[in-house]
Amino acid sequence: MSRPETDTDDGPDDRIPERILRQEEFAGDLNAQGYTDVLVLRRENGRDILTESRLELVGYLERRGDEIGSVRDLARSLDRDKGAVSKDLQRLAELDIVEYEGDGNGEAKRPVLKHDHVIIEPVVY
Repeated sequence: MSRPETDTDDGPDDRIPERILRQEEFAGDLNAQGYTDVLVLRRENGRDILTESRLELVGYLERRGDEIGSVRDLARSLDRDKGAVSKDLQRLAELDIVEYEGDGNGEAKRPVLKHDHVIIEPVVY
């Protein structure tokens, strides 16, 4: 019994899913329009990850992030449990939406938004 050929000689673009090619084209067009810091999340990730509580964190960091010195400050400002806020921030960091600033020398790490714009596909393009 012979095995089907998995390698084709159709060129590199034939092996890249159309979805990724559209994302790259979309990102290039956004870049040309001045949107230089854009994160595009896959629909599957956005649906699971961007819960109401996490969207609240993102919104707060966008509006008042400069006033936040630590995760504890953020939790206090939102009147939420620090552990729950930490867990939500960790999930947002895994998606590359949030990062932490701090020197690591005992200074509290400060959560900040990593990108100016976050888009969840599907992008009709």
